Amino acid sequence: MINKTKILTFGEIMLRLTSPEYNTIEEAHHFIANYGGGEANVAVSLSRFGHDTYFISRLPNNQLGDSAIKHLKGNGVNTSFVDRGGSNIGIYFLESGFGGRPSKVIYNRKYAAITSIHIEKFDLKEIFQDAKWFHFSGINLALGQQVVDVLLQFLEACKQYGVTVSFDCNYRKTLWQEIDPKPFYKKVMPYVDVCFTSPFDAINLFGITSSETIKEKIDTDLLTKLMDTYQIKYLFGTKRTIYTATDNALGAYVMTLKETHEVSPIRFNIYDRIGGGDAFAAGIIHGLLNKEEDLEFVLKFGLATSVLKHTIWGDSLNLYEKDVLNYMQNESGKVIR
Repeated sequence: MINKTKILTFGEIMLRLTSPEYNTIEEAHHFIANYGGGEANVAVSLSRFGHDTYFISRLPNNQLGDSAIKHLKGNGVNTSFVDRGGSNIGIYFLESGFGGRPSKVIYNRKYAAITSIHIEKFDLKEIFQDAKWFHFSGINLALGQQVVDVLLQFLEACKQYGVTVSFDCNYRKTLWQEIDPKPFYKKVMPYVDVCFTSPFDAINLFGITSSETIKEKIDTDLLTKLMDTYQIKYLFGTKRTIYTATDNALGAYVMTLKETHEVSPIRFNIYDRIGGGDAFAAGIIHGLLNKEEDLEFVLKFGLATSVLKHTIWGDSLNLYEKDVLNYMQNESGKVIR
């Protein structure tokens, strides 16, 4: 099924420090280190699916930056478009939830290298030549005006070179503080072809309103208006039911201006919650690049990719296309011999 494609992702990769054995951050005496970040996670998964993936960012020229580069390269991601400079790498602390206790994240990413990124460090012709896809998320929009300015120039280049753009709204309330995110989200939407979003985003990030009174009709109306406003080709999203922190169900939907598809929820146990949305985005992108004519399959592949990520420790899914296809055919967890 693999149609190998040059894919670009732009964003911040961070050092993740996890308190072990479901311990609280306060009580932890040591932390488990690994690397992750929305767009980097998408690049890793798509690399595993057989694509030529490139991560665009800025990392400090020290051992932490080297380690992040090693993580990316080790998962097949090309890092030739990562600028080196600055002194800090973004860090986040993760406390994994269990049962009725939810997971918690504490960010420490102020003055991270990416916040001092400069467009002059990048050769746009080299980056975008032969590229087919560009992916970014709303987290970039909260990292400062300098990051936003660089992102907008990359998006202009996408228009110039005919590159498909996907955008995961990925709203994180703690990153915005007193700043209204709406103007930032609205500014990038005219460049977006494929959007990962929700009715919540339509209201709170784009100011879309609905005159409907029934929840299901409200949700559909909000998303339809969002698509129509920005002429989005595809809109994807998930619907999560939380029974406990380690027991969830996940369904998914795709909308165009002409049709809507939904797939039934899958209930599963969680080993690591982080990165499920990034895996969904990667699965959808891979599906669209290889089987766009079958949106139901694309949706099921994306959902299966996300569910499988919840069974993998770390930020990114490091399985292959064959693993996802096998899961789609056999969800029992039976040993493969």
